[in-house]
Amino acid sequence: MTVRQLCEAASLTVFTAESEDREIVSGYCGDFLSNVIGRAPESCAWLTVMNNANVAAVAALTECACVILCEGVRPDGSLLERARTQKINLLGSAQDAYRTAHTVHSLCGV
Repeated sequence: MTVRQLCEAASLTVFTAESEDREIVSGYCGDFLSNVIGRAPESCAWLTVMNNANVAAVAALTECACVILCEGVRPDGSLLERARTQKINLLGSAQDAYRTAHTVHSLCGV
């Protein structure tokens, strides 16, 4: 499933859509950035509640397909700017990480 398809199917908020045709091949949940760097698979949907510029840096480093901010978290200005600059798909979900992960798994089969 592509990022665009997931956004539409799960009614996610789109903060930045820089490469919506990117394929999602797995998922990863985490807020501890060093764990994300070491463990998030390439082309994953990364679910987090962190909303600072470091999220975009880690997403670029790990080559995530998208970042989903859970629990209604909105990106701060520096994250939004860096996500645009680094071409990161930055999405939002009103649901908690558990329910969002379930949705991603159900829709993407990952």
